Amino acid sequence: MPPSTLKTDGKSLPILILAAVLLIGIVIFVSTQFGGGRVSKLEPFPAVSYMDKPTDYLGNTYAMRAQIDTQLHWDRELGRVLAVRPEGQRDRLPVFVPSEVGANLHTGQRYEMQVRIDEGGLIYVEDLRKY
Repeated sequence: MPPSTLKTDGKSLPILILAAVLLIGIVIFVSTQFGGGRVSKLEPFPAVSYMDKPTDYLGNTYAMRAQIDTQLHWDRELGRVLAVRPEGQRDRLPVFVPSEVGANLHTGQRYEMQVRIDEGGLIYVEDLRKY
């Protein structure tokens, strides 16, 4: 048997690298599109209709993409009340972020949030992640 039974013409390595890059790209795409967690599987937050009549949405859970505009109040034990601008909206909305949900939140940061409309129409953030 000859010392080298596998012959290469120099084209195999670039093809293997391309195949590996494509495979990694497919895995990343599938994980971000279909494995995005609880937030991505929720109905989008109806910001405009919520502003008209917030009590119509009591008990419902939504996904909201928003940018932090201002911190209105902070309590070490309870959490924060923030004014946020939902994506595509000019108006600000107040949201409550419990201390166990949000650690370092800064004005200007954008988040995808899982929100629940609680008593009195309060928007209660149950989960969030930067985007």
